[in-house]
Amino acid sequence: MIGWKGDMRFNARFADLVDIGTLSGLSRDDLPERLRRTVDDGWTCDERGAWLLRDRLATYHGSPDAFTDITGYEAAVNGRAIPDLDVEVEGRSRAAVLARRGFTFARAALHRLNADHPNHPPAVAYVSISDEDPADEIPYEGDVTFVTAHDGEPPYVRDLEAVTANAVLTIDSTECLG
Repeated sequence: MIGWKGDMRFNARFADLVDIGTLSGLSRDDLPERLRRTVDDGWTCDERGAWLLRDRLATYHGSPDAFTDITGYEAAVNGRAIPDLDVEVEGRSRAAVLARRGFTFARAALHRLNADHPNHPPAVAYVSISDEDPADEIPYEGDVTFVTAHDGEPPYVRDLEAVTANAVLTIDSTECLG
């Protein structure tokens, strides 16, 4: 079952892991400095039509030619881990901190995209929280990925309900205007 709350869509795994109420009352002050800088650096659109966070593009070392579609390239450049070295809680509390941080970053970045480029194509942020990796001692890890819609290309995630390995929350750029 896909859950809805305002501008958010999330899969059953997200609903089980994170209390959606913990995602209210957030502000830019909830972001680590590194993510604030990423938002402040803004967005750019390359010659192929890929919408990229400038800060992420500056530190990306792959080739756009390695991708068969623009969506995949955007996901590779704009998808990164949620900084968590300062997070000292464990278990579901850690997952909630990562979800709050990812949600706040996603909304701030999409708001910046809307403010600076009001005619951009529809954009979506995917906040993902994964369970413990058996090879890793960190119980939950998170990431945020941004993509835009491109004619003739499938969405980054075709069926949110089919994603069962990770807790996933999506945020649409149209909901980040104010």
